[in-house]
Amino acid sequence: MKKKISLLLALLITASFAGCTGGNENSGGASAEPAVTSQISEVSESESSDVSEKSQQTIEEKSEQTESSVVSQSSKKDESSENKVSEPSQTSSESSKDVSKNSVEETTSIEPSKSEPSKIESSNNEPSVQVSSEAPKPESSVQIPIEVSKPESSVVSQVSETSQPTQPTPEPVKPDIPVSNNDIGGMELYEQLFNIENTVTVDISMDKSEIDKLQADYQKYTAKDGNKKSEIYRKANVTVKVGSKSYTIDEVGIRLKGNQSLEPFYSRNGTPNICSFKLSFDETFDDKDEYGSSAKVWNDEQARKARKKRTFATLNELDIKWNITYDNTNIREVYATKLFESANVLVQKIGLSQMKINGNNYGLVKIYEPVDNNFLEKRLPESALDGDLYKCMWSEMNNNGQRTGRWRGATYQLDNSYGIQKNSEGIKYNFNLKTNKKTSKHESLKNFLNVINKSNITKDELEKVLDVDYYAAFMAAEYFAGDPDDIRNNYNNHYIYFRKDNGKAIFIVYDNDRTMGITYGLNVNCAVRNPYSSYAATAGEQANPLTSKTISHNPLSSLMYVRDKYANELKKLSQASILTSDNEFNKMYNTAKNNYESIIKPYTRFANQEQDFKFSLDGNRNGGDRDNMSFEQFRSAIMSTYQSAKP
Repeated sequence: MKKKISLLLALLITASFAGCTGGNENSGGASAEPAVTSQISEVSESESSDVSEKSQQTIEEKSEQTESSVVSQSSKKDESSENKVSEPSQTSSESSKDVSKNSVEETTSIEPSKSEPSKIESSNNEPSVQVSSEAPKPESSVQIPIEVSKPESSVVSQVSETSQPTQPTPEPVKPDIPVSNNDIGGMELYEQLFNIENTVTVDISMDKSEIDKLQADYQKYTAKDGNKKSEIYRKANVTVKVGSKSYTIDEVGIRLKGNQSLEPFYSRNGTPNICSFKLSFDETFDDKDEYGSSAKVWNDEQARKARKKRTFATLNELDIKWNITYDNTNIREVYATKLFESANVLVQKIGLSQMKINGNNYGLVKIYEPVDNNFLEKRLPESALDGDLYKCMWSEMNNNGQRTGRWRGATYQLDNSYGIQKNSEGIKYNFNLKTNKKTSKHESLKNFLNVINKSNITKDELEKVLDVDYYAAFMAAEYFAGDPDDIRNNYNNHYIYFRKDNGKAIFIVYDNDRTMGITYGLNVNCAVRNPYSSYAATAGEQANPLTSKTISHNPLSSLMYVRDKYANELKKLSQASILTSDNEFNKMYNTAKNNYESIIKPYTRFANQEQDFKFSLDGNRNGGDRDNMSFEQFRSAIMSTYQSAKP
């Protein structure tokens, strides 16, 4: 009897287990749509390296797949609302966990939701996005290998986990991070990408034909007319490694970036230049006006639409700039973002990264979050969005797009030009519209210029067009950053945005690579400039009516209260730890040095490289335009100037 009962129980348990297993299988494949799955594979790898001080040897990596499982999971990103603020403020950075280079590398599957249409069915549609852990590629000390094989396209995004049994295992990635082919990594990766504690590598792989096209684009536009530059993106496969996790994205758009710093990929004698680049993750390469007969043909319109929405770490684009000012600390512009954030001023995220091209070490670069709608959505309440955003810079254009031969900065005078820039035609205005290009008639900007250029502005008039409290904080932070090429000192390198909800203007910090004692190529020392000066440190007599009428030595009597607000913001910043000592700066410097000192020397000396790249806190200030101050010298000088200054 007992045997019969035991046999019956065994049969019931077996049937129950079989029923559960069958249910799971059906849930993954019963849909009428093609099944889309995420693959998680665990790989054990061991690495050995022997690095000489004079040469780099090939690092060998062996990997053995030990286990795999198939998981289906859908999640739609909607985290930006958590990062919005009711008033303009910088997104607060979350601290990212330190991951040792020898620690276990853990990754998570990237796969579109099953509720979305199938994105890819062939290499003519949507290429794969792969997240994995890879050994460093061999580096050449002679020349750039430009022939690379293209990885096969796939609908499946793979994430590899590697482990070393003798090393501690890091905490697993949170399962609720929204990840898909359209949104790679989400806000968590965004924070990690720009966290100075993490080691980042951007490895760009390009076929020789695509590099040749970059070179030809430069010759066609910039070489013939220095005011022009190509807006055409060429194809590259990009692997971004953040900490221990690598993300490979196929068919990323890449083009040369820069104004005066724009360089061709190769010099005249064929030696490579070190260049700045813009990466586009949503480029479709199908514009026949740009690509002609080589324009990409999309067989699947859904895949094309998916590409147009593809982001990496929530970014549509990523800017890469080399250390053109030879800041030996390598972190001044990154540190300046902390200053602006402490003043509650909108500023782009900036981080450090090693750059490789076809596996060759190009040394240390800075990576930048672009200022665009995506940027605004992270920082402003929804009611403030959809306003006009302008990039402010020097131009010789009038409003009709005609060259006048008279170069001038964005002085905020009535005769400044505004419009939509066309780089390939050499059309750049003082105020280049970046949003609402099809609908804006520039009413907000024109009204703003009319008000601030009045001979006697009332408080009510000013406060209808300007967020005065924000402006005071912005100008105070700009002063302590000490940039001779900014809104106040050279009418350059900033954005102005008109909020949709109240129409008021706010300013956004941009391109501050000459902050905190950097004078290379522009021998202007802002550390000795009075914060209430009526002059522009680089351009001479102050031409910006907003600056001269609000915070100068002799403001309009009706606007004296603005200078009082400015003085109060200066006082608050002067007491912040970021300026009262060198401790925080030195801490960031040591972090960067520990992460990147071994790679800071590029694989070769580039044709446009004037000095060696290195890590150093020392300053060599003798007044020449090829010298930079140390941060300690700058901080000491500007604090002394401020403390002795009188309105």
